Amino acid sequence: IGVGGFASEAYKLTDAERFRCAEIVADEASGAPLIIGMAPGSTEAAIEQARSYSRFQPAALMVLPPNIMQLDEAAIVEHYVHLAGASPAPIMVQQSPHIMGYAGCALSVDALATIAEQTPNVAYFKIEGPGSAARIAGLRERLGDRVTLFGGVGGLGLREELQAGASGLLPGVGFNEYFLAIWDAWTRGETDDVDRLLTTVDPLVRAVSAQGHEYSLHARKYLLRRAGTITTARVRQPTVAVDPAGLQALGRLVDGMTLRISVESKG
Repeated sequence: IGVGGFASEAYKLTDAERFRCAEIVADEASGAPLIIGMAPGSTEAAIEQARSYSRFQPAALMVLPPNIMQLDEAAIVEHYVHLAGASPAPIMVQQSPHIMGYAGCALSVDALATIAEQTPNVAYFKIEGPGSAARIAGLRERLGDRVTLFGGVGGLGLREELQAGASGLLPGVGFNEYFLAIWDAWTRGETDDVDRLLTTVDPLVRAVSAQGHEYSLHARKYLLRRAGTITTARVRQPTVAVDPAGLQALGRLVDGMTLRISVESKG
């Protein structure tokens, strides 16, 4: 279970709110593996946060690189190596160059592999955005099974990422039943079922995740509010303008599927 990632709207929360969200999810998760997202601006801040979050015994801390100033690869590699050496929990390096604020701190495959080679406490990578499958393939070739690789961006590149050697997907919420079924079929080697399931869910994945991240927040919250899972679909400001008719069309699409968030399936 992940908390504090982009799909959690965590980048719009205060540090205290992020910590409280992790606290609540850790309590509710009842021992399930927990991945906590972090976006610290310095190595010192990252180490302090990692030590604070360690009380929740996370399976991993998913850490974005510092992104305010232009840094060379060596500086970011050093940041992750020092953080991993001081963190009580394993580190997941998150690369999200499709998000405007992180477009300038994407690391090459060589730099990413160097991080893992220099510290065993970097055990995971989340590689998303343009070229994710090629980057996953490059890391898999370089590191083998020494690390676990995940895809993202709501599942837009899932088929290619699995083919490249991804060990799973960290998507947002709403319709993960399909992703679980796809993963089960993939692990059984039933690629025809994988393709069938992907074809079925692709219109929904694209409707939610292919129009930009801010829109995806509105879309997911609309669907969850509509299904009665949350009480408000408000997205924190600033955000993008959304056409209500588009969200209603999204609701009709979901109602044609068998999902927990489908109104029809809830009777």
